[in-house]
Amino acid sequence: MSSMTDHRSGRPGPTGVVRRRALAVSAVVLAGLQASTGLAAARDAGHPARTGLQWQLCSTAAVEWPIKNDTRTECAELTVPMDYQKPEGRKIKIAVSRVRATHRTAHKAPIVSVLGGPGFSNISDSASMTQRGLATLNTDHDFIGLDLRGSGYSDHVACEEKPMTEPAPTAPEKRVKKAVFDQQAEFNNRCAAVDPKFVRQITPENAARDIDRLRAALGVERISFYGASFGTAVGMAYHSLFDRRTERMWLDSVMPPTRHWPTMDAETEAVGRGSTAPFVTWLAQRDAEYHLGADESTVRGRLGDLRDELEREPRTGGGVRLDGYWAVEQFNRPREEWDAAAKNLVAVRDGGTPPTPRAAAGTAASATVRPLGLGEPRSRFNVLQYNAMFCNTAPASRGFGDLWAAREARRKADPLAGGTEFSPWCAKWPLNAQAAKPAHGDSALQLSGHRYEIVTPYAWAEQARDATGGALLTVLDDGHASLPSSPCAEKAVTFFRTGRKAEGTCGGGQQP
Repeated sequence: MSSMTDHRSGRPGPTGVVRRRALAVSAVVLAGLQASTGLAAARDAGHPARTGLQWQLCSTAAVEWPIKNDTRTECAELTVPMDYQKPEGRKIKIAVSRVRATHRTAHKAPIVSVLGGPGFSNISDSASMTQRGLATLNTDHDFIGLDLRGSGYSDHVACEEKPMTEPAPTAPEKRVKKAVFDQQAEFNNRCAAVDPKFVRQITPENAARDIDRLRAALGVERISFYGASFGTAVGMAYHSLFDRRTERMWLDSVMPPTRHWPTMDAETEAVGRGSTAPFVTWLAQRDAEYHLGADESTVRGRLGDLRDELEREPRTGGGVRLDGYWAVEQFNRPREEWDAAAKNLVAVRDGGTPPTPRAAAGTAASATVRPLGLGEPRSRFNVLQYNAMFCNTAPASRGFGDLWAAREARRKADPLAGGTEFSPWCAKWPLNAQAAKPAHGDSALQLSGHRYEIVTPYAWAEQARDATGGALLTVLDDGHASLPSSPCAEKAVTFFRTGRKAEGTCGGGQQP
């Protein structure tokens, strides 16, 4: 999941349909993971800082630093154990950054930020924080960022996905999903085998342990933390493991405390039901024009039958694959396109070609977008790190049969919105690691959930509140990680300055 408010969402559109795209990932494997991380070695002419980190401007220390004309962000490398059960064993390097407080005498706890992921580089999050609604905190708090282990400038394994053998355009949906699953299974097993000892250690818990090593290197007793999207999983792990070393933590667009793909898919689809209901009502009021039924039950039945037919026997027309996902896309088009969607559905129901075709979300020629994977195009994306972060600590949902059965059960229960999600990223994942159980703590913990968003559904924030005891602020918008761009940002500033929590509701920046 990714940055705060620029909506670098990998979740495709209002339907939550998983898309597929080729991911350009370097095929270079870092031998033994001891090679340079891409940051030039620090060459500070003076004495090393008391923290032991040798800071240098990122614009000169980092290869292809993504922020132009950046004169504030500093970078360094932090050495940490690869396996915290063997702290004296193999070491890896984590790339870190900071933007120092403009009033350096205040000595407030630094704010570490992880604004999304996994897979994407997060090292520039410290600089991003200075451009957002929380920027005023930089007057007396250093902003700290890092590339989580396995990504960006930190030590990682880069492994290339092989092209998928695409099924025929008219192949049934199950065959298409099996091809996607098989491609993921091949990638997972081949790439994890490059360095399984390292890949097994890519977890939110170890990312939290890396952050605590960074805290110690900064020479501070406690840190504050701002996490968004997948960064909230890292934050919850830090809260569970290092509560006494946390001053204040705010988590926006929260991940569920227990990550299980079929359950997460179901909860995402539940949000989609709110999109289909108004369209069904609208059609029922216009039976004389579209002939899809004069009551909502009839409309739902006929649209469900059409989706089922296209899923079993897809067609092609208008240059697109007309399958179940094409039908779902029509159900979820914006209000101003409802007439076009209705005419498309009627034409295809009658055996014709849609008069106003749109590219289907699930066509064989379309691309894979990782759910919850958010990031700017300039950021390096590491597919293996994405999968490892989710799959190492999630032993379930690794077999196609279980995934497909769960998907079919959801589709049967809700013929319109059910079964639109299918997340195969843990396909035959070969490794296991221990997850930290979410826990209540004594430090100040604030959560914010966006009532209508689909990337990280609001229900996940409620689950996290129950698991951690944090206060929950409900942001009344459909934006993903959009708190800093909303009127609610001031509440976060107050929280980090005073510790005062916020509950109830707050008007957001984007309305549904």
